[in-house]
Parts: sequence; structure tokens; C-alpha cells
Amino acid sequence: MIFAGTLADVDLVTALFGPAAYLAGHRTFTHSILGTIAIVVLTGIVTRHLSEKQPESWRVMLLAVTCAATLHLLLDLGQSEGVTLLWPLRHTRFAADWLPTIDPWLLALLIAGILVPELFLLVTSEIGAKSESPRGRNGAVIAFVVILIYVGARAILHSSSTALLEPRTYHGESARKVGAFPNALSLVTWHGIAETESLICLLEVPTGMAKSFDPEAADCVHKPESSPELDAAQKAAITQEYLQVARFPRAALAKRQDGFEVVIRSMVDQAQNETRHRVAVMIFLTPQYGVIGQAFVWLKNVHLH
Repeated sequence: MIFAGTLADVDLVTALFGPAAYLAGHRTFTHSILGTIAIVVLTGIVTRHLSEKQPESWRVMLLAVTCAATLHLLLDLGQSEGVTLLWPLRHTRFAADWLPTIDPWLLALLIAGILVPELFLLVTSEIGAKSESPRGRNGAVIAFVVILIYVGARAILHSSSTALLEPRTYHGESARKVGAFPNALSLVTWHGIAETESLICLLEVPTGMAKSFDPEAADCVHKPESSPELDAAQKAAITQEYLQVARFPRAALAKRQDGFEVVIRSMVDQAQNETRHRVAVMIFLTPQYGVIGQAFVWLKNVHLH
């Protein structure tokens, strides 16, 4: 179960090969329906080999590893980075935006599901009582139910946050697109993004406290106006590839002695204050708007915002 439940994250090694490899490999093939089936088959073969003399045990363990691999995919689907469920047929990323990448509350529930039953086991063993159910089963069932309730609460709060963002105006402009992204520690405060015709606004969304929500207090940045250099950068092949992944993209433009520099990044990373393993695009243009250099770069190495 541990092997099946964590194998999908082997794609993290792509970060060792640079931002281009990471963008292409992270949350793609191992985080797809096909990849999950492959993980189940692989772990099933290993499990079958280890339980040759106990076929009934093998069937139970196959069910266990199938659940572990599937739950990994579902939990990652609930996060904001997105997973390519339909790879290799489609490279579209699906993301529910309910859960943070590292969720301390979820980890606490899982740990409690292990430790609390062990504590009760110590108490009952001291008084001589014997449990008729398999060790740890009741704790696992209770933890699983509580986690389902927790994820459901996150989903409801996310829906409330987006509903709070949508009908508002931001510095006099109506929102054309909004997004709410989870805060790792707080369930009732979400990182909001509202995109208008000329602005991208970042703000904290206090779910359930609509009266204290002030969209005019949002931290807004202007989207660059259309220009020949920006149009040339957007037509570059590397930009088109990046825009399939990036959400709420924003370009920054700077004049150089030998032409122009354009950086395109996802504003979701800024809203969540995340730079680790976050990717941006850097494009260099001649004075005549020809592309002379382009590359995926780590966001932490970008100085043009």
C-alpha cells in the first residue's frame, strides 16, 4: 500500500533535470488514469509474487493497493497544481483547488487515525479487555470518514469563496475570471485572484464574512497592453506550451540594449506565495521582434515581475 500510494510522486525526480523536464513530467503520466492503472498492475504483480502461497490474501492486498493508488490521484486532483487525468490523449490539467499541496490538517487526521487506536489498545490491554475486531480497523474507518467530511468542507468553502469573488468590481472593473486557492492553515481564509479586462488582482477571501470583504482593497497589477513585442512573445511555441499549464498568466516586458525581454508567469504562484518548483517562461526578442532566445526557467530565478 505504501509503494502503490506513493509511486506516482516518482515524477518529482524530473526537477533534477531542469524546469522544462519538470513542467513536462510532473503531475502528468504518473498522475493519469492510465498511469494509475499501470501502478496498480505493477504493485499487483509484486504483491502476487510475495503471496504465492496465499491466493486469498493476494486478492485482499490487490484491493488495498488499488485503493491506495486511486486515493493518491484523487487527493492530488483536489489540489491546485492539476493532474493530467487523460494523458496521453489530452494534456489538459484538472484541478479542484480544494486542498493545499501540503495539508497539515490532513496529515494530522492520518496520524491520529494510527496513534489514537494504539493509545486505546494500551489502555484496554492494561485492564485485560480484548478487542474482537482486527487491530487498527476501527481507527482507520473513523479517520477515513473524518477525512471525507474534511475534504467535503473544503469543497463547500471553496465554492463559497469563488461565489464571493465573482459578482464584485475591482477598481471599477468587473471580474471576467476568478479563482480561490487554499490556505494551508486556515479553512476560512482563501487566496483569491480576480482578473478584469486590464487588471489581475490578488486578495484574501474571508469565507462566511461577506460584510468584511472589500474588493477595492485588492492588490492589483496592470496587464501589459498589446504591443508588437508582446504579440511576438505570445506566438512563440514555448509560450503556447506554457499557457496550457499556467493559470492566470501575466507577462512582464523590459527593454534591453539588444532588444526586449519578456517573462510570463502564473499569478497563482504569487497568490499562494510559492516559488519552489514553480516554472516561468523567458523570451528574448530582437529590436525587430524576432525570437532569439527562449527557455523555461525556475520562478525563483526570475527578476522581472
